[in-house]
Amino acid sequence: MTNTTYMTNVTLVPECNLHDIDADCVIWLCSSADINPTINNLPKRTQTFIQQVFVDEAFIGAKGQSILLHRPVGAAAKRWLIWGVGDLEENLNLSFDHPTASHGTRKLFIDMFKYALSLKAATITLVLPCHAVSRNLQEASKQSKQEITFVSQLLRAFHFCYYQFAGYKSAPCLAAKKVTRLNIQVSSTDLAAGLVLDSTLDEVSGEALSADSALASGDISDELLACINYEAALAQGMELARDLSHMPANLCTPVYLAEQAKILANTYPQVTTKIINQDALEALGMNAYLAVNRASAFPASMPVIHYSGNYSDNTESSDNAYSGNNAHSGNNAHSGENDDSITDKGNSRNTKPIVLIGKGVTFDSGGITLKRGGGMHHMIYDMAGAACVLGVIKAAAELGLNINIIGILATAENSIGGNAYRPGDIITTHSKQTVEVISTDAEGRMLMCDALSYSERFSPHSVIDIATLTGAAITALGHTCSGVMSNSRSLEQALVKAGEQSHDPIWPFPLWPEYQDAIASSHADMTNAGKNSPGMITAGCFLSRFAQSFPWAHMDVAGTAFKYGTANSATGRPIPLLLAYLQRLDTTRKSS
Repeated sequence: MTNTTYMTNVTLVPECNLHDIDADCVIWLCSSADINPTINNLPKRTQTFIQQVFVDEAFIGAKGQSILLHRPVGAAAKRWLIWGVGDLEENLNLSFDHPTASHGTRKLFIDMFKYALSLKAATITLVLPCHAVSRNLQEASKQSKQEITFVSQLLRAFHFCYYQFAGYKSAPCLAAKKVTRLNIQVSSTDLAAGLVLDSTLDEVSGEALSADSALASGDISDELLACINYEAALAQGMELARDLSHMPANLCTPVYLAEQAKILANTYPQVTTKIINQDALEALGMNAYLAVNRASAFPASMPVIHYSGNYSDNTESSDNAYSGNNAHSGNNAHSGENDDSITDKGNSRNTKPIVLIGKGVTFDSGGITLKRGGGMHHMIYDMAGAACVLGVIKAAAELGLNINIIGILATAENSIGGNAYRPGDIITTHSKQTVEVISTDAEGRMLMCDALSYSERFSPHSVIDIATLTGAAITALGHTCSGVMSNSRSLEQALVKAGEQSHDPIWPFPLWPEYQDAIASSHADMTNAGKNSPGMITAGCFLSRFAQSFPWAHMDVAGTAFKYGTANSATGRPIPLLLAYLQRLDTTRKSS
């Protein structure tokens, strides 16, 4: 059984004896319970050699222990990287009920692949611990679930470590990126089984309200291939987002982000892109959006991307002009409030879109409320939310998810000039609510509020905005966890669950009415910043006033989309969370 997917450099190979594997590097994932059974299958002289090495190095398969062997005696491989994983089966079991328990496992795999890839091996073969998954035929469903989860975590770590930003050095010090093929040994198919879910669905969250599991015979290689394809699509989306985030602001401009949206439309038949130009934004009354970009050298625009999941069956979506023959109208500009060319009325089954809004400030000087100079160069990452939306749609298109997605890139450059908006200005937003500007450095919410009220025309299933919005998010949660606020408990819980399943955690914060007092204004409906208030929650309160007619969630990813003080630190988060949420919606809709 050797299966290779078309979209990734990962291959599934059948289990064989450790000493027979011919590869540049063999990674033996070794638990304490795994040592003796594996050594007993080796040739006698190899047994003696490995046993002596383990004694010399006091190796017991503990988590994080490692040994690198060159040309091990009696082995076909050039190198063995023996990597201790501890009680991996227990950790995998914990990861289902207590997903945070798997964070240490993910770091273990990332450390392992960083080491392995530093060896410049052309082929890496992974040998899974023989006790990592159940070998009991009566527990085939457990085996399938554990092995797929295990492989998924390995692939996630591999793709993350394999990523490399090319950079712009005239004489690159790094050699051309060498393609490393990863082979993963998996158990034989005669023990295979899958899970079939018979579920009742919640319309907003897409979560199963009841799930009765039943065994169904199947080929585990198909399940694992699906896992590999999913992880490859996710990796492609994250690579796009990370590349865009790492680009400097003189290259990754609002115009460039619009071009990336058009490229998606030209690449995938399910995708259409419309660029709402500055004249159209003015006609729409998106004054808060326009204010942020007013001092920029680039004209204002707002790319709107539609991924049509029922592209192959357009009979149900005649109201949706993104579908069918319009799929490549990427260069069209939209103007006028009443133009229905980008309006999905939601009248047909499964056409209600999930709207994703990404903050795309390609550089944030703070405007007149100028930022400190020391860390201002990090503000090239302030468009990570928009990059995330592009990456999610790319991954969804690669997977062919059967749902409708609308991505809105709220792009701008928050610059300084004689035309810049000022503290004290009062601005009428697209929703006709008025905002007193307290800080021009609270520009993200000014962009997002108009994009939120604009998204109402799509009759959305749900709206999720993604933004590197506040430094307060880093103060509250550091660089480990994103923050979420929502007006829908079921949507919030679905996102938390998706974060747990994808190992991309998010934590909910309250939007109680008492917090709204922080943005009260004497002269307008609200201020755009609070005083002596919890900054992340205050920003959420502001945005909530523009999302009262649909299920909405705000994700503050200031601490997780990139890391301050680290070169090339874009992470691609929260794409894993969002893709897991979207796939869950796709799966549950199919089963319904």
